[in-house]
Amino acid sequence: MIFGRKPKVETPSLQGAPALSQDSARRYADAAEAAGSERLLAIEHATERLGRYLRDHRSVILAAGPLTLAGSIESPELVLEQDGGFTMSSTDVEGVASMDHVSNSEVVELWGAADLYDRIEAALRAAAGLSPRPTGAIVAGLGVAGDDRASV
Repeated sequence: MIFGRKPKVETPSLQGAPALSQDSARRYADAAEAAGSERLLAIEHATERLGRYLRDHRSVILAAGPLTLAGSIESPELVLEQDGGFTMSSTDVEGVASMDHVSNSEVVELWGAADLYDRIEAALRAAAGLSPRPTGAIVAGLGVAGDDRASV
């Protein structure tokens, strides 16, 4: 299955790149390994937190679910099911789309923890009949880059 959203990382061409000393190459490789380890730790930590959140709010998710977190009711891309699991739209090599169960770690890696919680919050607020939280205004007040979907 091909799960879409996460962009492919482009690696720069080595052609024409300056030659590195063995010491520099070793330091680059060490830094690359450390970045890979940090990525895995971040996914592991976010997955544990997501599991805890889903357990803590199981009764609400059971009552409100399934919650469409991305896409539309007619064409969902990401759904938080009543059992606390996730299904996500995928496409096989023939181009046939289907909804498949995915693990919490896959969801965290593909959607990002902050985006995922933002989507869960929005879906639960909608289910409760509440207006959306003004994410753009909050983020702008913090002085950091905002969500391009939000109005400030």
